[in-house]
Amino acid sequence: MRGGRLFSIATCAAAITAVALAAACSDIGIGDGTGPAVSGPGDGGSAATSEPATTLPLTQTPEYIASNTPCPPGLTELDATPLGEAVPGRSVKLVPYIDLTESTVMVFDSAGTAGGGFVGDRRGRIWRFAPNFTAQAGRDFGAVISGEPVADFSSNTAAEHDQGLVGMTLGPDGRLWINRTDRHGSSVLTVLTPSADRSTLEGPYADVLEVEQTNAQHNGGDLLFDPDGLLYVSFGDGGGLGDPRHHGQNLATPLGAVLRFAVEGGGSADPGDWRLIPAPGNPDLGPGSDPRIWAYGARNPFRISLDESTGTLWISDVGQQCMEEVTVLGLDEAGANLGWNSYEGSRRFVGTEPDHHRKPDFEYRHGRGLCAVIGGHVYRGSELDWLTGRYVFADLCGGDIYAVAVQPGAGPDEVWSLGVSTPRPVGFGVDAAGELYVIDIESGVWRLAG
Repeated sequence: MRGGRLFSIATCAAAITAVALAAACSDIGIGDGTGPAVSGPGDGGSAATSEPATTLPLTQTPEYIASNTPCPPGLTELDATPLGEAVPGRSVKLVPYIDLTESTVMVFDSAGTAGGGFVGDRRGRIWRFAPNFTAQAGRDFGAVISGEPVADFSSNTAAEHDQGLVGMTLGPDGRLWINRTDRHGSSVLTVLTPSADRSTLEGPYADVLEVEQTNAQHNGGDLLFDPDGLLYVSFGDGGGLGDPRHHGQNLATPLGAVLRFAVEGGGSADPGDWRLIPAPGNPDLGPGSDPRIWAYGARNPFRISLDESTGTLWISDVGQQCMEEVTVLGLDEAGANLGWNSYEGSRRFVGTEPDHHRKPDFEYRHGRGLCAVIGGHVYRGSELDWLTGRYVFADLCGGDIYAVAVQPGAGPDEVWSLGVSTPRPVGFGVDAAGELYVIDIESGVWRLAG
């Protein structure tokens, strides 16, 4: 991948033997025995601690052994059907949209110029983009970015492994929210204010949440607002081979979880006055639990998305070495336990089955060039209307784009391979019309078209 080790969310996934796996993961540290600290204006919780690191030698821990155990037979393969066979006469093409190497995030701004929005790269730089219908270097790009970044956090953004600018969304009032890892490796949520014409980001910004990470891997980092104005933020387990600290099942830490917040003081013109507090309706998970947790038991929920048509949150969770998984939760399913690290998908990993275990609605096995699921949106556009209701996703290593119909509790329908791919997809964007865009860290942004 261009630019060094870009988003190594699949560091441990590509190894095919125990020896190779151990080598691939040898740079993942266990840490010093302390858990992640959490701070920020009105974060609703104090510093959380996890269980002390095991005193066993690394190679004797249950997590290491499970991570080096060959995948059992019979796991679900992706087995995608070519689009031409599944839906004769239909095809998809990728149209160049934004020429920006190291792209990681984008949002469309319905309040601004039609088709415009903001796009960011993993180093923490953000540009404004707007429609463009002229040729550039022999390629017709659908949008062009501002000459200079409209915000630049590169001097305070770490960009190793899974770090960088990894999340971006617009709040109900049109402000821009981002999630990045700062130079100390902590995840930081920042609110920025666009100018009246939406062409720049003006005035002071405000950091409204900080979560200390224990590792540069499995940081997760996506974020979105639901129709009620509640904010969802995903965090990975903090890294380590097989989640050695058991963050996924530790209810005292925000790591390995999807958090849900209400914005207190959101009526103030200054986001520095805002506070993130546990959202009403968050589950009571017992004494000492973090009240901001909405769902937990995740390994690296790198991408989440909301299908407003069905009121469901789609969580794509990157697996350890055998399974990739997607779980579809209704917004009333607070307290769901996705199972990690007791389970990797539907495969038992270590320990016993946890309480409130919510198994994935769709999963597929590593192998054949597949290593890390990249979600993903349910298609609600009109140009490819025959895709309506299908979840469009990719895999980091294979690069191919797929679509699948998933009914929670009923399992997935046939998976379609759409016949298009990018070198290293890391996310998707969706415009006001419901059309989808693939964000590729090597080649920029591409629009899915008929």
